[in-house]
Amino acid sequence: MRIEYSDENGYDLDQEVTIDELLQTYGLEKAHAVRVPIGEDWNEAQDGSTELLPTNGGEGAATVKTFKSLVGSLLWIARCTRPDIAFAVQKATRRTHAPAVADWKLAKRVLRYLAGTKSLKLRMKGNDGVGRTLDVVGYSDADYAADRADRKSTTGGLVTVDGTVISWICKKQGGVSLSTMEAEYTAASVVAQELHGVREFLGEMKVPLKVPMKLCVDNQAALKQLGGEQSSGRAKHIDVRIKFVGDHV
Repeated sequence: MRIEYSDENGYDLDQEVTIDELLQTYGLEKAHAVRVPIGEDWNEAQDGSTELLPTNGGEGAATVKTFKSLVGSLLWIARCTRPDIAFAVQKATRRTHAPAVADWKLAKRVLRYLAGTKSLKLRMKGNDGVGRTLDVVGYSDADYAADRADRKSTTGGLVTVDGTVISWICKKQGGVSLSTMEAEYTAASVVAQELHGVREFLGEMKVPLKVPMKLCVDNQAALKQLGGEQSSGRAKHIDVRIKFVGDHV
């Protein structure tokens, strides 16, 4: 990972060298870059052939071992500096025990996307801290029932401090949600836990922050449930999550 200090009271993080090494390792240094890490062809691939990658193969062949090596590197990049590939990488790693050819193609597509965006940097910017309270904001979203194999939803989330991204989340939810609202609320509860951790950390450092913290949710039904404007028997099974989110944001 490369760290460059800037003249704007902060520093930039990037993994351009790592990306170049991966492109060379997997023979994609001259491949055409793509504009997005995952596309509509992924949905078509889920409905199509489920041909699995072979366990063994010759040098340079696509095997389970080479797939695991590539997605392991992509996971590291996604967790360190590139939240923009987190969703696509999560999809590629959903069945590392028995990866399909479609998973291998998705992993290579993510790498081709990185080839065209390898110069992007994650900027960490600070302030003088004199007489200021930090503004901590969380954002949550859910991809409802998107996995066609088990119909589990995906949680996505982001936390910023004074506009600087410090944490991001992308993972499959543990159970099957019965509605978009439930999936969104499950995602909101995960991000609320992340916000709680940030608050505890800053509290130990005696750093003041604005309270209550803000959590942005893009689902009206979930917002009404959180605000107490709407309630029904169908939402009782997620009542604990509702109370948790309400207590922390």
